[in-house]
Amino acid sequence: MSRETALDPYPAFAAMRAAEPVHWNEPSNSWYVTPYHLVSELLTEPSLSARPGDYTGQQRTEDVADVEEAVAFFNSWMLFSDPPRQTRLRDVVAPAFPRRKAEAWAQYARTAAHEVLREAERDMVWTCRRRGEVDLFGDFAAPFAARLTCAVLGVPVEDTDLVRGWASQLMDFLKTPTADAHRARAALDAVGELRSYLGRTVLPRLSSSQDDRLVALQGISRLDPREALALFSQLLTGGIDPVASALATAAHVVTTWDHGRLAATLAQSGRLEAVVEEALRYDAPFHLVPRTTTTDLRVADRLVPAGERLVLVVAAANRDETVYEDPELFLPGRPGPPHLSFGLGKHYCLAAVLARVVLREGLRELVRWLLQARPQALESVRAPSFGATTWERVLVAV
Repeated sequence: MSRETALDPYPAFAAMRAAEPVHWNEPSNSWYVTPYHLVSELLTEPSLSARPGDYTGQQRTEDVADVEEAVAFFNSWMLFSDPPRQTRLRDVVAPAFPRRKAEAWAQYARTAAHEVLREAERDMVWTCRRRGEVDLFGDFAAPFAARLTCAVLGVPVEDTDLVRGWASQLMDFLKTPTADAHRARAALDAVGELRSYLGRTVLPRLSSSQDDRLVALQGISRLDPREALALFSQLLTGGIDPVASALATAAHVVTTWDHGRLAATLAQSGRLEAVVEEALRYDAPFHLVPRTTTTDLRVADRLVPAGERLVLVVAAANRDETVYEDPELFLPGRPGPPHLSFGLGKHYCLAAVLARVVLREGLRELVRWLLQARPQALESVRAPSFGATTWERVLVAV
C-alpha cells in the first residue's frame, strides 16, 4: 500500500506469489491472488460475481453519501455486472467491435498518430542546449488514445479534450485502494457533465450517423438513460487509459532500440503486433480484476468465505516465472501462454481486437517517426497508481 509499491508493484507481486499466493490484506478488505494458474482459473470461475465488493472503507459521516453514490455508479457498469444484465448490455455494443469493424479504424488511427506526433514536434519544449524534448506519453500516447476512443464513441474531435478530462476524473476515483471522498465528489461532477453531454451531443450524433463504424453503437440510445450513461462511461475510460498506458510502455522500450531493429520491426506487421502483445504482458494497463465470492470457495490452500472481495492480480500473473522464462525482460514474440491483460471468459475485454489494432497503428507511426527524427531517449518515469500502469513522462530529445 506504499508509494514505492504504487510506483513499481512488481517486487511486491513477486513476493506475494512466492510467499502467499492467496493473500488477505486487511487495509483494503480484500484477498489477492497472484499466480498465473490460479488467476486464469478464477477468471472463468462461474461462482464468482463481477461485483467488486466493498471498498468504501471508513468514511466521515458527511462523506458517506457522496462515496456511496459514486460507488453505486461504478457498480452499475457492465464490467461489474453479472448475467443476464451483463449479457444484455454486452449484446447492445458487441456489433461495434468485431475484427472487420476494428480494422476499419486502422487508417484513422494511422492518420491520428501522425497528426499527434507532428503536433508534439511543433509544441516541443526546448532545453538550454537547444535540443527539443518530446514527452511520448503526455504529448503522444495519451492524446492519441483519447482521440481514437472518442472517435469510436461518436465524440466530435473538437470535444476530445473536454471529454478526456471527465474520463480522467472517473479514473482518478478508481485508482485508489479504498474510496476517497474528494475524488468521489470529482467523479460525481464528471458523471453529471457526461450525462448532459451524452444526451445533447453523442446520442443524437450516433442516431443520425451514416458511418457504418458508428451505426453499430446506435443501440446505446435505446437503453434506459442511466444504463446508457454507465455503458458510455465504461467504454470511454476503458479505451483511453489502457491504450495510452500500453503505447507508452512500448515507447519506453523501442526508443532504446537501434536503427536496424526499428526498421526490421516496421517492415513486418507481425513484429509490431508482437511488441504490442509484449507491452500488454509486461505492464498490464489494469493490474486488478475484482470479484466477489457468492459461496465459500477454496483457492489453493485458503478458504475464502462467501461475500468476500477477491482480487485477481493479472499484472502479477503476467510475470509469473513458472509460466514465462525471464518475465522481467521485454521480449516480443516470447513463448508461453497468452497474457491475461484482457481477462478471460464472459468478461473478456469486448474491445480487445480494436485495442490491438489501435496500438499496432499507433506504434507503426511512432516507429516511423523514430526512424526519421532519430531522438535520444532521456528518461521514463512512472506515476504512482494503485491497480493500474500510469506513466508520468517518457522523454526523448530530438
